[in-house]
Amino acid sequence: MSSISVKMKDGSVREFPHVGRAGGSYTKSVKFEGGFVIITDEWYGRTAIPATDVIEVEEMPERY
Repeated sequence: MSSISVKMKDGSVREFPHVGRAGGSYTKSVKFEGGFVIITDEWYGRTAIPATDVIEVEEMPERY
């Protein structure tokens, strides 16, 4: 399971913490596509952030 942190050029940080989903090992994922950073949540909802607004993307896996 992972949590994702997106550091923006304006100094803000967008956090996408792992919250889990019943019935399996669903987790958040990140991909980079067509000039966007795309975060997909445990229910397959997506957030697209323009890559031009982003300084850094950090994915932190949770290990058990």
